[in-house]
Amino acid sequence: MSWLMRLKARLWPRIMYLERRGTPGRSAYGSVDNSPADPAYGRVTNPERFRPLHAAMLAIIDRLESDFEVERAEGFGLDEKLERGLDLARADVILTPRDSGAPPIAAVFTAFPGLRLRLGRWYIESFPGCGCDACDESAEGEIERLRDIVDDAVAGRFREAVEIPLISFMGSGWVKARSWSPDGRRARRRSRVERRRAFEMSGGRSRLALNWKPWPRRQLAGRGSRGFRSNSLG
Repeated sequence: MSWLMRLKARLWPRIMYLERRGTPGRSAYGSVDNSPADPAYGRVTNPERFRPLHAAMLAIIDRLESDFEVERAEGFGLDEKLERGLDLARADVILTPRDSGAPPIAAVFTAFPGLRLRLGRWYIESFPGCGCDACDESAEGEIERLRDIVDDAVAGRFREAVEIPLISFMGSGWVKARSWSPDGRRARRRSRVERRRAFEMSGGRSRLALNWKPWPRRQLAGRGSRGFRSNSLG
């Protein structure tokens, strides 16, 4: 047995203990199954309070299509991985900028009701993030979070990367995403992925970074282009 295998064998119980102590919740690419004992974490009293998310997303899509050079596609099965395991309320919508260096946005409308979004190539986010009574999320708060995330992606304030360490005790790679807003707020997320899958995502490279560009604005005769949210897109 090599020294690396012996070291891994010694550290594995400690690694798994730390994993089990992790913060309950989920990430964009995986989940941590450490649900607290409080029964409120498994109870959803009024899921219909999230129904406004669907109308808000459709309004955002219409505005983006109006203001930016994008192709709009609608239908079931457009992003099967994004749909996987979900009951759908309507057809998916994908907006693909004419500039291939700008990130596409795909939206799946769930029967919960809620949303699942893919921004760029790998980053996936759910709205609401959980929906249980203990988390106590509101439609208003989730709509604001939705607008912020979309704003940053459309404005080019969004980066993704896949990284595979030379040595990994967990035998895995990392998918990372970060975004930032004009007011100084920053968001960073990362999630562990199986090593073979990470190499597939990166095209066999140990690291692949995607520095997304802003969406190209639509030029309309007789009127200036409107910003999606003028205070954040400029």
